[in-house]
Amino acid sequence: MTLAADARVRDIDFAQGEAAQVAGIWRRGWAAGHPDVVTVEPIAHWLARVQTEFKAPNEAVVIERRDQVLAFMVMHCARGYVAQLFVEPHLRAQGFGRELLAEASVRMPNGWRLHVATANLQAQRFYDHLGLARGSIDRHPTTGRERVAYHWHPASS
Repeated sequence: MTLAADARVRDIDFAQGEAAQVAGIWRRGWAAGHPDVVTVEPIAHWLARVQTEFKAPNEAVVIERRDQVLAFMVMHCARGYVAQLFVEPHLRAQGFGRELLAEASVRMPNGWRLHVATANLQAQRFYDHLGLARGSIDRHPTTGRERVAYHWHPASS
């Protein structure tokens, strides 16, 4: 599946309102992936995280269509790590997540890893469907939430 002609992947540039768009996607996406959580942090929490976590050494990209951000990904390329990947919940299953991970594979051609909450079954199905290797289960060092690792390595020739 490829992106529609009017959608594109690009580096985040924090143009007018872009940080707020990304924070909204993050909050809505996080809530959708954690149905067991009753209260989700207010938008100011997510906006503060965007303003701190989307800067060097991390790299952040968005998928946009007609100046509207639809999805985003944050990578720490030197560590081969996808730190965040979120698609606007009502736009899932349209190829945006796959396209972002293809970009991760270009920027980290020797392989990368990510973690996903064990409660986020939809994301796990997505990563399983893409053929990522499932790794160990541990707990997030800050939140204590249980998570599972996934890995991508380039095909051997």
